[in-house]
Amino acid sequence: MTITAYGSWMYGFGVLIDAISTDTGWSMTILGLTYGLAQVITALGAFVGGRLLDRIGSIGPFSIQATLGAGLLMTATWMTHPVAFVLVYGVGGGIVGATGFYHVTTVVASRSRPDEPEQAIARLTVIGAFSSPIYLPITAWLLSQWHWRSVGRVLAISCFVGAGLAIAFARGGQTVGELGPSPKPLRSLRAAMSRPDTRRMLLGFVCAGIAFSSVIVYQVPILAATGLTLSTAGSVAGFRGLCQILGRVGLIRMVSRFGAGPLLRAAYWTTAAGMGLLLVRSLAAGVAFAIIAGAALGATAPLQAMYARARFAGDDLGLLMGMQGAALGLAGATGPLLGAVIRDRTGSWGPTILIGIVGLVAAGVLLTGSGHDESESAIPATSPDD
Repeated sequence: MTITAYGSWMYGFGVLIDAISTDTGWSMTILGLTYGLAQVITALGAFVGGRLLDRIGSIGPFSIQATLGAGLLMTATWMTHPVAFVLVYGVGGGIVGATGFYHVTTVVASRSRPDEPEQAIARLTVIGAFSSPIYLPITAWLLSQWHWRSVGRVLAISCFVGAGLAIAFARGGQTVGELGPSPKPLRSLRAAMSRPDTRRMLLGFVCAGIAFSSVIVYQVPILAATGLTLSTAGSVAGFRGLCQILGRVGLIRMVSRFGAGPLLRAAYWTTAAGMGLLLVRSLAAGVAFAIIAGAALGATAPLQAMYARARFAGDDLGLLMGMQGAALGLAGATGPLLGAVIRDRTGSWGPTILIGIVGLVAAGVLLTGSGHDESESAIPATSPDD
């Protein structure tokens, strides 16, 4: 489900964008707004997904994903008016993100293995790294054979299948602590936000989220703009996703030695350097981007989860990781829209790439000196009487 949740709309939509625009005449700004709406709903819905996880376990968010999320993605493929498409596809993608992204699945993984939560998170994200290398080239190939609406329906079906398998086989996610989830979730959120290091962390995550979404969403058209064919651009982008695995191999040993904070900063800045290669118009530079940015970006998902998990109370972990997901979702809504507007106005992807580089540099700076990394005590759990 981790593979299908990310691939069915986020990576898949990035490949479909050019075809949708060409076929319908809708601008990149409209399509960027579609993605942005999905990210906003992902952000707002992250609290709901996390709270459901704490209360009833994984079956809650996964069932919503299989029905509402996949169903709306399918419905959107019949929309012919841009406003209707933006609303239906955006809401569908947002529901999938709110119920199936890492803020949910890393909690399920860590609670399913309380004896080794970091290792469980690392294994999950290694599996999740296969999402883009599977979806990007396959979606690009399908698009060369079929109309984009037919390809969109295949993506929606895959979302339904992935969520259905998760409902059938995934277990865990519900709070297992002595106190249980706080009866006053807003108070738990306020307690978390009262800490300066938490605020710096979330602001850093926002900068990184803008950077990632402004470039990765459009990586296929960006690569195609360098002179590559759509098929080659999709393959390079898929290879970048595959290279994410490189950033997750041996990660637990490195975290034990250096800490999640320093490694996360290094991953941000290395990704920024890799993005800079997109400004060079050549296949070799594209492949180098795939390797460097792919490996560094691959390390960020588990590192962000580990970094945040150490700061949040266990009984409300789903809710508080939902807060992290909300920050990333709102950032993810800003980046693509900003990048698309600038692309439409300038006719170049260069400024979008620069947004990504600056955002990642800023994210690393914000995390510098923000606390004692993963060894820091988590925010105390609130009791039912608090």
